[in-house]
Amino acid sequence: MRRGLSNVLIAAALLGGVAGTGDALAGAPAAPGASWFMDGERRVAVERLGPARLDAAGRALAPVRLRYADGRAVQASVGATAIVQIEPGAEASLAAAGVQVVRPLMPAIGLWLVRDSGGGDGLDVAARLDGPARAGGVRAAVPDLHLRLRAHGAPFTPDDPRLPGQWYFDDLGMQEAWGRTQGDEATSIVVIDNGCDLDHPDLAAKMDPGRDVIDGDDDPTYHPGEPSVNHGTACAGLVAADTDNGEGIAGGCPACRVRCVRLLNGEEQPISAAVDAFQFALEVNASVVSNSWGYADELPVPRVVEQAIDHLFDAGRDGKGALVLFAAGNEDRELGDDELQAVRGVLNVGAVNHLEDATPFTNRGDSIDLVAPTGTLTTDIAGREGDTPTDYTSLFGGTSSACPVAAGIAGLLVSAAPERTAGELYEILIRTARPAPYALPDERGHDPVFGHGIIDPVAALREVLGDDPPPAQAGEGKADGDEAEQAGCACAAAGAPPAGRHRGLLHVAAASLGAAALLRRRRAGPARPGQGSRQAPGPRLGQAPGPRLGQAPGPRLSRSASRCASSHARASRSASKNSSG
Repeated sequence: MRRGLSNVLIAAALLGGVAGTGDALAGAPAAPGASWFMDGERRVAVERLGPARLDAAGRALAPVRLRYADGRAVQASVGATAIVQIEPGAEASLAAAGVQVVRPLMPAIGLWLVRDSGGGDGLDVAARLDGPARAGGVRAAVPDLHLRLRAHGAPFTPDDPRLPGQWYFDDLGMQEAWGRTQGDEATSIVVIDNGCDLDHPDLAAKMDPGRDVIDGDDDPTYHPGEPSVNHGTACAGLVAADTDNGEGIAGGCPACRVRCVRLLNGEEQPISAAVDAFQFALEVNASVVSNSWGYADELPVPRVVEQAIDHLFDAGRDGKGALVLFAAGNEDRELGDDELQAVRGVLNVGAVNHLEDATPFTNRGDSIDLVAPTGTLTTDIAGREGDTPTDYTSLFGGTSSACPVAAGIAGLLVSAAPERTAGELYEILIRTARPAPYALPDERGHDPVFGHGIIDPVAALREVLGDDPPPAQAGEGKADGDEAEQAGCACAAAGAPPAGRHRGLLHVAAASLGAAALLRRRRAGPARPGQGSRQAPGPRLGQAPGPRLGQAPGPRLSRSASRCASSHARASRSASKNSSG
């Protein structure tokens, strides 16, 4: 995807003598200065651990330890670049501050990638530009830290012969949902992961051009031999595999188009790479963005990544906002309110199994919005690189597989109601979620493990389309033994869904298991922290007057209130334009 010509010309005009700076940093002694920087409101102390060394990609990276005020410590690396946020038209002032522009990151909110003209690293640039001698027009500067990323695969997926079959779609009533809409080719879903098998027989016809933000090219093909090499391909199949084609599996949004972005390769990646990925989604006008990845360490989300997500949520999809879904993660821990999944523009998705109980690895916390069943059967890399010789795998799992299941449903919802804002569609998905049978919701209807419930595509589509449920087909709700076996025990635990939804033959046995599990959970007592109200950040950058990264946030709202406020504000602006015209 080509960037805007004006941005390229500006960068080209300011770019000079950049090549070779990384090599010059390698082996240089650790700089004594730049011992801290401001990431939004957070002061981050930095301890240099040694000189820069060239990594496998030829980048000079120096090891550092980040220390946060709450005691968290995270190891990272710093290279030659920093990320600055500048006022519109202030690009030229960077040169006067001894900084060279590398390229624009997300220029709509003033984010640019830069490096030190004098050969310093990203910490040196941040210290100089965000200090007392800040150049005119510079709002903030942070080092382009290289952080470890992790694909949210399941720690263990049993090789059970009853798992094959797309039981998770049956559990969600997807055939009924597809009777209302199968999506729209105008609905583009971007899968940010470790690349995809673009030639897979069940994906090739659905793929549109993507992006590799690691190598900086337009080929998001997976790289053989990398960890969890089929992860992105598996996610893409769940989102929108070619459907009704006599081949393989069905995708969650049969008519939607897919684009893949390669962001993960098992190595540390700069935070600018994540901004690049979201900028790509903005440029291609993505409707939905599926993210089955997160940071490997428990760290506050970098402010520029948060800004990029929120800008995509606010301004993507022709100003109506893109739906940005993230997997909750599989560390079986509580998520902090300052982590990636708690960003205002994110719909955070946890995982449940075929009994509608939480998987043993799904994370929990205030930021969990919804849960979805794990999509165990999906596309695999074709040929020898895949898990199996069949081009499909029944061993996918974790919240990584729940997120693209929910993303496919989000694609159906956008296709059915393209005029709705992202915030409105989030609220509909949350409001129409069906109760999780094992949840212990608080007064807000929220459970830290199950969020607001299990995503319900039929109920959500019914609300946006305003239609009545279609008549039940003859024999609905029944399955012979072979079908139940292939469906992988597609059954409910306790709290049956609306009448007419196919649940499989083992409903009674599952209900007994559910009751027993619920009793055990109640006996265990109050074991779930984090019941407080989820908070949204203050005013986002790019508004007038433009607050900088270090500026104190405004009044804090609940996440729902913040989303609604954004939606109403956009609707008011649209109405004002129409009336003035």
